Amino acid sequence: MNVAELYDELPIELPGDVMDALASHHAKQVAGEFFLRLMNRDEIIELHECLADLKEFQDILPLWSDDNSNYVGLYCRGPLKNKVCYISHEETDLSPGFRSVSSFLASLEQSSDLDWDDLKKDYPTEADIDTQHLEDDRKCIDELNALLHSHQLDDDYRVQLIYSVMAITPKTDLDSIVKYLDDEDMYVQERACEILGYHRHVPAKEKLREIAQSGMPNGRQAAKGALARIRETRETSKS
Repeated sequence: MNVAELYDELPIELPGDVMDALASHHAKQVAGEFFLRLMNRDEIIELHECLADLKEFQDILPLWSDDNSNYVGLYCRGPLKNKVCYISHEETDLSPGFRSVSSFLASLEQSSDLDWDDLKKDYPTEADIDTQHLEDDRKCIDELNALLHSHQLDDDYRVQLIYSVMAITPKTDLDSIVKYLDDEDMYVQERACEILGYHRHVPAKEKLREIAQSGMPNGRQAAKGALARIRETRETSKS
């Protein structure tokens, strides 16, 4: 596959550094086996055309496949430009897992036998991040929030935007997503519980208890899981 020619055929222009990274990665894929396979020209074009009619997929270029109808895609436009996400055939969650192609490739090439779920990711963040990344993530969140408040959105598109906001929200800013625990969409409420639980965000504990008792079905279970994680942290700190 000639990487430059491949992207000349698509209605998406990629930065030179991304092109260079993909060319280098393609050579490594030719030389060895990867669980996530860089797709060939025809596969990428066909899948991109299939997804292009769906609003939530319009900014994404699928590039890798696990050959089980799951894909890894690159955001090529919009607030999430250059970030990398997973396209599952079972449950749609297009929030980014990596802040850049180079970050994704570093993780993938270090662990070529791993699936997406097992790769070490940038999002949600597990630790404090440097100042530049913090500024970039906050800028991205501001742009996503502007989209969320700009006009009436299709429900599926709205959910995906909120998923992305929650995924990239820094640990220092978690209070800003507590409001999603009260969202009317049960999947948003569920994801808010999961993210706050992932970060073991103690200030959300009382609200999580409320949801565990009277939230929507998905939210109740997720809230219980989040509370368990918070409880584990507190017990560990005492011992």
